[in-house]
Amino acid sequence: MALKCTVCGKPDPKYFWRCEEHYHCDDCGTKEGLCTHSEGVLCDPCHEKRVEKRIAEFSGNTDYTNEVICPHCGYQHSDSFEMSEGVRECHDCGREYEMERDVSVTYSTTKTHNAGVTGAEPKAERPS
Repeated sequence: MALKCTVCGKPDPKYFWRCEEHYHCDDCGTKEGLCTHSEGVLCDPCHEKRVEKRIAEFSGNTDYTNEVICPHCGYQHSDSFEMSEGVRECHDCGREYEMERDVSVTYSTTKTHNAGVTGAEPKAERPS
């Protein structure tokens, strides 16, 4: 299966999921200093503007979530199970935060239907 440009559909994009024509900053259009981020292709200054905006606006819950969420910018880190506890640096905004893994263990049981198996029948009372 050949890769296609996510913008125009041309096969075999030269850059990360984009052909040369469409590999530019999504915000300002420059072709200098580009990097692929979670929200698209951006130059460093435009990415910094987006991060600062997210930091100013983020006030979400970061307690007991399924993935690690940066408490500064709200970036959700995939593959959180691979991260170790302690001080971490956000892959997106670069700020540090403390991460703690909370583990909860629960158990479930069900009755088995194994009539005829030794020990499965209720014991009869012995005459006294």
